[in-house]
Amino acid sequence: MHRCTAVLLLLVVALYVLSTEAYKCRCTRKGPKIRYKDVQKLEIKPKHPFCHEKMIFVTMENVARFKGQEYCLHPKLQSTKNLVKWFRIWKDKHRAQGLRCIVLKAKHTENMHNFSS
Repeated sequence: MHRCTAVLLLLVVALYVLSTEAYKCRCTRKGPKIRYKDVQKLEIKPKHPFCHEKMIFVTMENVARFKGQEYCLHPKLQSTKNLVKWFRIWKDKHRAQGLRCIVLKAKHTENMHNFSS
């Protein structure tokens, strides 16, 4: 009789853990409207055994409206797809501008060095 109780208890605990893990992967988008310029970091986590969909997390800039909060966005929503697309375009554009500024600054420094010699 004790063996049946132990097996039943173990089964209940296992089901609870599985349901808790599965709950973690449910991303519902019930927050404020998010603009790609307000996103500080975007993470796309792959599928794992407890979740059949990838998870998309955004960490917001520390602006008055969001204060650095993190949101989990549902990957199948069109608004999420658009946010990911425009965030990547925006980041690539800023990265290219940053590299161009570094190159221009290096050339300016080199020219100043050549001028003073």
